[in-house]
Amino acid sequence: MKYRFLFLVISLSVLGASQGMGQRRQDFHIQYNFKPNDHFIQNDSLPNKKRSRWVNGIALGGYGLSALYMGTVWYAQEDLSTFHFFDDSHEWKQIDKMGHALGGYHSSRWMIGLYKWSGMGKNRAIIQGATAGFLAMSSIEVFDAFGESWGFSWSDVGANFVGASLAAGNQLLWNEDRIQLKVSYRRSPYAGDPEFERLFGSNYAEWLLKDYNGHTFWLSARVHSFLPEGNFKDKYPRWLNVAVGYGANGLEGGYGDPSSDWRTREYRQLYFSFDIDVRNIRTKNPYLHALLQTVSIFRIQLPAVRIDRNGSQFVWFQ
Repeated sequence: MKYRFLFLVISLSVLGASQGMGQRRQDFHIQYNFKPNDHFIQNDSLPNKKRSRWVNGIALGGYGLSALYMGTVWYAQEDLSTFHFFDDSHEWKQIDKMGHALGGYHSSRWMIGLYKWSGMGKNRAIIQGATAGFLAMSSIEVFDAFGESWGFSWSDVGANFVGASLAAGNQLLWNEDRIQLKVSYRRSPYAGDPEFERLFGSNYAEWLLKDYNGHTFWLSARVHSFLPEGNFKDKYPRWLNVAVGYGANGLEGGYGDPSSDWRTREYRQLYFSFDIDVRNIRTKNPYLHALLQTVSIFRIQLPAVRIDRNGSQFVWFQ
């Protein structure tokens, strides 16, 4: 994995050195019209050193707050050990891996957006943004490596890479986020059960992070952007996407116990639904635009069709 990442960095560096000018650069920096049109949230089409310093400060501050949250919510009650590796690729029906991909995607997306705002050229912004998002998520593995119950997981690093690659690919191909990764959460019966409090937490903030049975991860496709030019595209709502979701149930841990029934207890769930793409809602208010860009990590719950080992079922909210 480390050699693949090194190859990626070298390849992207070559792309950055050959960065193009003209229309490709302008398309990358184009943005909705705000009132006023020179608002500071508007992307700069040329490199801006002052904005670059702001980006570095925001990145460091955001990483520090995230680390503080993880430390107080996730690691505070865990026993420490020496640095070690751990293969958890078979656990939790890979729901935790989806969480890593989600983090890699959005941290990279946000960083690419900040570099775009600072006027940085397209390829360089994508390189640095995706790399920063990948490294920020992968640094979590250093914390895990000292946790007695966990360890440094290469499969987690791989999931971080997939998420960062999705963010970079969207911008390289289309200059927009046509394929998005989101999460929705519904409190599962395990959350609040004293028997599973150590695994899934004791309050909503912990459940939102740890209650794997309540998480559904979605790939949401921006239909409007894929449609050919014409009357149908003109009438189709920009904000209406189609989405495929993935979740699991029966996740109770117990992987280290040979007598555990986890192989028969756990099962996957697949969902098909629409999605409201709040990032594609047109607004001339720059602050509302920024808010919609930020909260889009969460999918608004809508009716869906669920398919699992119990058959197919229509669910009102997922």
